[in-house]
Amino acid sequence: MVHSLRRCIITAVALITFCAAYALDIRGIVADIDGEPMIAATVRLLKADSTFVKGTKTDVNGGFVFTGLKRGKYIVEGSYLGYRNTYRDVNLTSSNIKLDPITLEESSIALKEVTVTGVRTEIKVKEDTVEYNAGSYKTGPNAVAEDLLKRLPGVEVDSEGGITANGKTVTKILLDGKEFFADDPKVASKNLPVEMIETVQVVDRKSDLARLTGVDDGEEETVINLTVKKNMKNGWFGTIEAGYGTDDHYLGQFNVNRFWNDNQFTLLGNFNNVNQLGFTDSNGNRFRRFGGTQGVTTSQALGLNFNVGNKEIFRVGGNLMYSHSDRDVRRHQERRYEIDDSVSFANTSRYSRDKGDNFRADFRIEWKPDSFNTLEIRPQFSYNINDSWIADSTLNSSGMRGERLVSRGFNESGSRGHSIEFGTRIIYNHNFRKRRGRSFSVSVNYNHSNVNETENSYSRNIFYLFNDSIDLYDQVNRNHTWSDNVSGRVSFTEPLGNVANGRFLTISYNASYRWNNADKMVYDHPVTYPQPGITGDPVIDFANEVFNSDLSNRFRNDNFTQNARIGIRQVTKAMNLEVGMSFVPTMSKSIDLINEERNIPERWVMNYAPFVNYRHRFNKTRSLYLRYNGRSSQPSLTQLQPVPDMSDPLNIVVGNPDLKPSFSHNMNFRFQDFNTEHQRSIMLMAMFNLTQNSIISNLVRNTQTAGQTTYYANVNGVWNAMVMNMISMPLRNKFWQISNHISANYNRNVGFNNGNRNVNGTLRASESFGIAFRPDNLEFELRPRYSIQYSRNSFSKSNDNTTHTFGGSFSAYYNTPIGIILQSDINYSANRGYGEGFDLNQWIWNASISYPMLRDKSLTLSVKGYDMLNQRSTVSHTNGANYIEDASFNGLSRYFMATVSWKFNTFGKNRPTGRGFDGPGGPGGYRGPGGPGGFGPGPRR
Repeated sequence: MVHSLRRCIITAVALITFCAAYALDIRGIVADIDGEPMIAATVRLLKADSTFVKGTKTDVNGGFVFTGLKRGKYIVEGSYLGYRNTYRDVNLTSSNIKLDPITLEESSIALKEVTVTGVRTEIKVKEDTVEYNAGSYKTGPNAVAEDLLKRLPGVEVDSEGGITANGKTVTKILLDGKEFFADDPKVASKNLPVEMIETVQVVDRKSDLARLTGVDDGEEETVINLTVKKNMKNGWFGTIEAGYGTDDHYLGQFNVNRFWNDNQFTLLGNFNNVNQLGFTDSNGNRFRRFGGTQGVTTSQALGLNFNVGNKEIFRVGGNLMYSHSDRDVRRHQERRYEIDDSVSFANTSRYSRDKGDNFRADFRIEWKPDSFNTLEIRPQFSYNINDSWIADSTLNSSGMRGERLVSRGFNESGSRGHSIEFGTRIIYNHNFRKRRGRSFSVSVNYNHSNVNETENSYSRNIFYLFNDSIDLYDQVNRNHTWSDNVSGRVSFTEPLGNVANGRFLTISYNASYRWNNADKMVYDHPVTYPQPGITGDPVIDFANEVFNSDLSNRFRNDNFTQNARIGIRQVTKAMNLEVGMSFVPTMSKSIDLINEERNIPERWVMNYAPFVNYRHRFNKTRSLYLRYNGRSSQPSLTQLQPVPDMSDPLNIVVGNPDLKPSFSHNMNFRFQDFNTEHQRSIMLMAMFNLTQNSIISNLVRNTQTAGQTTYYANVNGVWNAMVMNMISMPLRNKFWQISNHISANYNRNVGFNNGNRNVNGTLRASESFGIAFRPDNLEFELRPRYSIQYSRNSFSKSNDNTTHTFGGSFSAYYNTPIGIILQSDINYSANRGYGEGFDLNQWIWNASISYPMLRDKSLTLSVKGYDMLNQRSTVSHTNGANYIEDASFNGLSRYFMATVSWKFNTFGKNRPTGRGFDGPGGPGGYRGPGGPGGFGPGPRR
């Protein structure tokens, strides 16, 4: 039987090879000069003597294909009303050909109507993409991508390096459309030099699977694509920088890049103790006792990224990265609760230390044996080590001003753990040769996670309302969690009638089965309390461990989720519409191997929702987009485990195995327009999200001890909405540019306080206006900002509050005639309405003086001052459904640093002067001490 199967495979391969050799294909895309695909453009295939062979129209992606061709010489002609015809000679020999994009230029009459001279377009809005011209923002020889992102209207970078664009979290940063360190955008933003960037494109796109197969899976993501300058795509270039400053602050980083024939190689590294974490520290998602993400961090990282191969046939890309971090966090927080007509407070001071080592590798293999088949394989692996220590002290009080002491608690815990994760995703897509528009795809995904952690926790609590009685706890928790997830998806697209009509039937089915396992073994060190009438403190017996079966469990949970979708898609020159229905049945069951009374039998939940995707393109620069879809989410293991977590006796957490999966209804609207004549960009966005069976916290608080127990429950009524408008345009004097970004969002959350249902509604409105003056070698930019937040509660009325946050930034840059570069950046931040002691007034002033040296200006000496007024502080304000919280954190204070940087490249002898690679320069956009805002502008690009 094996031999028969082998003969069948060999015969099939031979037939495929013979047919491929006999019937050849020519495919390609038609685009305008901006690279935008042109829908319904006419493409004709001519013989070498201009005799007509066949013709077609481009599809929604601007693509076309001619199949079943014989060997010979041909001419491909592309045309579109109002554009010049473009011709491409083709010599079809023994293999299929994919042409470079056929670019159509507007006719001379049309060009006269839109040509504008002497204007640099700062922002363009094109369908799913907001494109920023990097040359419109001054940055310097030492700047990285993050410094540029901080300057862009609508883009925000928080103190930890997290990026949001137009209110959406950025999940990836691409380099020339290719993935760069997979799902860790911080590697690119904190390491890639600005000098290589031509444009920054913020793109809302479908998932990798949907884009490859053409069948929507309901998933979307927001990514940033950094396009590389054309003159830097063939050669070596890089940067080496080192610095040392006051209080023993230091910084070192390097990047080496090689580009050739659409291939790319990057080696990068950094080490510092100034909060320049050049990667995402993901240990907080794996280990229980991860202390937080604020504070002061010392880090080292070394990474390799590559993307090589023939872009038409076979490509291999991947990332290898090692990182180490050592984080010191000091936090003070004040929480206010209103429960049963009483008010209580919890003031906590916490100190934590987290050390982590991470190694991860992921690869992407793409094979296109011909124009009809695509195979993609994505293996990934990571190994992580974590060592954490946390100590906190909490004073609990009651009364309107907290004048009545209730209890005081001290907790200390230390944990060590390691984890291994690996998996592979395989996607295969086939476009049928004889039935254009018909396609079939299948994907298979497997992931495994294994986490081991040992935690030692000590707790001492004094209860003032019980004669100052003392409780002691000392426990050892040995936690082992592991999971396996297997999923598969099949999709099919079928044209309805003639493919030129643009009407398609889309069908997909996805199934995912996940095995979750958690072993939690708890051991107590016995505590001996004094006999009644005898004074003295309790004594802990550290020599013995007693197994605690009430707090231990061996939990097994299975989830089976399916998603069946059927839809109709209509594509025309101006419109792309897809409507359909999705059915999402889910199954879950749970078993406790220690206590079978905690078992939850198999149960099913059925969700269903329509989905709609509508895009209308009024013209090349104006479009409208609407989207609605539903999505199911499973509860986490922590939320499911039905045993108390007593590692902090005053803050007990108990899971709920009866939790149902939540289901979210998501709606999006976007309108965008770019006026070519006036260089004006406008974008209007709106989003709405409603969650059924939302998983929320049910808080039960003991007013006599100030202890609280958190349970989890499913509720309805949780939703949020957002609207945003952005505009950017130059003034009549083209050196002046103005922009405005205004947004409002509303969040409705539901929580429970001692059984009382509380609905918290929070409305936040923000306004940010910017005006910049950018002549050669000089820049001034002023950007005031203001936001107001209203929070109202249905039950805890005393927790209602209004906060104001306001401030602004002023940045200046001057490249003097003698080559010395001066730069200064002043940020003012203030807030009102926070708790006592948390209102903020601070001026952050950063400045530098730099001097590029050597004939090619490749060596730069700089002296930089960070927070020179020494006023930086970090505070936060949180309105929860159960409480309000104000918190402050430690951070870097004032310091000065001297740096030296060297840039190198192999792009020829005519190197630019002043800023490394392509223009006059200076030290712009410093990263600063890891806090918000960053530094100001660098040299003109």
